[in-house]
Amino acid sequence: MNIAITGNLGSGKSSVAKILKENGYEIISTGNIFRQLAMEKGLSVEEFNKQVNEAASRGDRSVDTMIDNTTTKIGEERDHVIFDSRLAWHFAPKSFKVFLITDIDEASRRVFHDSLRANSESYPSQDDCKKALIHRQKLETVRYQEIYGIDYYDMNNYNLVIESTNASPQEIAQEILDQLEAYRAGRFEKLIELNPSSIHRTEYATQAAEADYVAVCEKCGVFTISAGEKKLDEAISHKKKFIAVKLSNIEPDGEDRFMDFSHCI
Repeated sequence: MNIAITGNLGSGKSSVAKILKENGYEIISTGNIFRQLAMEKGLSVEEFNKQVNEAASRGDRSVDTMIDNTTTKIGEERDHVIFDSRLAWHFAPKSFKVFLITDIDEASRRVFHDSLRANSESYPSQDDCKKALIHRQKLETVRYQEIYGIDYYDMNNYNLVIESTNASPQEIAQEILDQLEAYRAGRFEKLIELNPSSIHRTEYATQAAEADYVAVCEKCGVFTISAGEKKLDEAISHKKKFIAVKLSNIEPDGEDRFMDFSHCI
């Protein structure tokens, strides 16, 4: 089975994909597909990119369509592939669809200090980086809605939503493999796993402190516990990296679609 892995900017999806590759998977990224199309046309990536941008400004999105169709074709014809792509979950629907969510402060720290991105993404400060990531994500939301009519940040699109703020790429990769095994065996339902330390507390949670599950409410990317505080305490005491949660009373998050955990850590 294939895995479509995506997530917030700076969530570590590429690092996780590289670890999953060690388990026999092949990584397919839209960047690689783009380079392949450039080679087929006998152009450098830079030349092809310029050509594509000029065409897009005229309303010609044929290259986007080619990449989307290539993703669909690979998803239908090949197995044991990891799609490292924003929209592979949409164009390879039979994949196990994973979304990584990350605190905006941690995401901006990672991107700001990532020397590998220095040539294309350079910021005066981490705060400038944070603002740029939020702005870019808002633009992506609008773009995907206009072109495809989909909400990339709707967590209902994914089989597994997992938080990467306080977990290593190795821990996340192993959790994905474990949940994929459960999915294959038919023992899996859609799942959201958060870092226990990222869940905000409230006095109202004591009303259902003894619940045998953890329920959270979400607003503006902040998750607040509404039931199961005792179970949450147990997870923290055992230093667990992930805890499955149920969403209750999901509230609209307005314009800012970045999963921002900075207020509850």
